[in-house]
Amino acid sequence: MAFNSIYQYSWNALGPLISEGMGAGFQEVQAAFTLFVAVSTASQLLGGAVADARGPRGISIAAALMSAAGFLGTSASRGMAEFYASWAVGSAGEGILYGVASNVALKWFPDRRGLAVGLVSVGFGVGGAVANPFILAAGGFRVPSMAIGLVELAVLPAAASTLSYPRGLRGVRTGEAVRDARWWMIYASYALAAVPLLAFSSSLSRIAAGLGVGGAGLAAAISAFPVASGIGRPLLGSIADRLGTLRTLALSAAAMAVGSAIVPAGLVLEGALMVGIFGGALVPLYFSAVGEIYGEAYSTSNTAALYTGKAVAGALGGSAFAALLQVGLGASAAFLVASEAAAIALLAAAARLGGGIGPGGPRSPHRASRP
Repeated sequence: MAFNSIYQYSWNALGPLISEGMGAGFQEVQAAFTLFVAVSTASQLLGGAVADARGPRGISIAAALMSAAGFLGTSASRGMAEFYASWAVGSAGEGILYGVASNVALKWFPDRRGLAVGLVSVGFGVGGAVANPFILAAGGFRVPSMAIGLVELAVLPAAASTLSYPRGLRGVRTGEAVRDARWWMIYASYALAAVPLLAFSSSLSRIAAGLGVGGAGLAAAISAFPVASGIGRPLLGSIADRLGTLRTLALSAAAMAVGSAIVPAGLVLEGALMVGIFGGALVPLYFSAVGEIYGEAYSTSNTAALYTGKAVAGALGGSAFAALLQVGLGASAAFLVASEAAAIALLAAAARLGGGIGPGGPRSPHRASRP
């Protein structure tokens, strides 16, 4: 998870360096972030199906090599086409690893899945926070990309070789889950709720520049954003285990709307902290909701299908948000607030339907057995 986060939460540090080093424009470089979101979500569909059917070990080792290749290829890229290709390969590996790592926690700890998935996904915030100062100090993208790729090559395949899933799990397949009306309400709410998180992930540097925030202020916001994301995951996961996952998601969306709304007033750090804390917890919470309603047996496939909503969020929070920034911060902030309002309405509709189609209803009564 820690290495996975660099693809997303180090983009604000790495993206401008790539733009400068490649002599490419803002929109041209931002296309790589949209590519990352699309490829990392699509790769989870294949990776999730393989992991549920054959276990997570083999597919995770392959994905670890792909993730490392993404950074190594980026460091050697001679033009944007080579960079796009390398970034796509790495993004595919990142997506598979993210899905497997989350579901290792979800499958082994069904009674505290919110906290368990949240704790595992802390790394998704911490990794970027550790890497960002190093990337910013490097003054270019090639050396840090090479270093990250080499460390991933040494560490990730070995870590992936230790993964396993418990046996005897129950649940419904993705084909059955998508016939449930709540699935599409949850899916659409996720795609909309994640927009501010991805907008800040892709354009925080640009937002700060538009407000005249640079230097130490920008570095503080870029470094604090992934840390806030990491902190929010276990905290909100634990709250969800007590308060209810859908209710916690609605509260998180409301907080993200507030964080987005205060940025045009010059509160870049404060807005980044709010969006980071509550936005970082979205995926663990949505994955937990899928496990609660549809069981754990096919959760890697089911959460992978849900995660494709990030491609929609990436298009809205990446390219569309970047275009709105050209209009003004007010318009872009209003766009983020509106996306959260729509997500809250969809979550409320899903909660009203209630019930569960997984074994034993919304909470599977079984215990995971060790292999």
